[in-house]
Amino acid sequence: MITLYSGLVVKNPLVEHVIPAFERETGTRVEATFEPTTVLLERISAGARPDLVLGVSSSVTDLAVRGLVDPSHVAEIAVSSVGFARLDGAPGPADDSASAFLDYLLAARAVAYTLSGASGVHFMQMLRERGLLQRIDERAVRCASGLTAEALLDGRADVAIQQVSELRSVPGAQVVEPIPHELQSYGRFAVGARPGAGDDAARFVTLLTEKSAQDAFAVFGLSRP
Repeated sequence: MITLYSGLVVKNPLVEHVIPAFERETGTRVEATFEPTTVLLERISAGARPDLVLGVSSSVTDLAVRGLVDPSHVAEIAVSSVGFARLDGAPGPADDSASAFLDYLLAARAVAYTLSGASGVHFMQMLRERGLLQRIDERAVRCASGLTAEALLDGRADVAIQQVSELRSVPGAQVVEPIPHELQSYGRFAVGARPGAGDDAARFVTLLTEKSAQDAFAVFGLSRP
């Protein structure tokens, strides 16, 4: 068995495609934990030592500098954009401009975003720079972790903000689009194996760079690095 700490951004393609293919190929089971990168880093700082860490590229690089990940077994695997989701049939922004999108958020009954993920950190900073965070937060659904699109389906919000791949991973009749480029943050994600993790962990790193895994990522809106 090998252990994997992974960000939510690639959960669905990993669970549905990549991990089953790896287990069939190697006969080795993968025990995966999926949380925002910030949560995973807290666990590692507290002493956890998974065989593989998949998260924001800069964080994986930092783990390599600290000797917690083997620099020779690190690979960038995907690029993700921040997106927004709404229920199918619900109104969207007037056009694809940044100003129209911000007006759309201000008019929304409630906006859901995450406090612990990279998308939420960027979203808060983007709104703060424009003096809009307090106005949005007056009726926002601020999620400690998890998938924000669930707040659409249970009626708590009518707009959800998160990585496009995370929004698409929630089943339901919803429309998912990237936020305007001017407001965007493109996240780069990497995977690394800890020193001494073994051949199977190294193989998992390589697999994530191959066409089969990249095709699975593309289904959920992730692009090649």
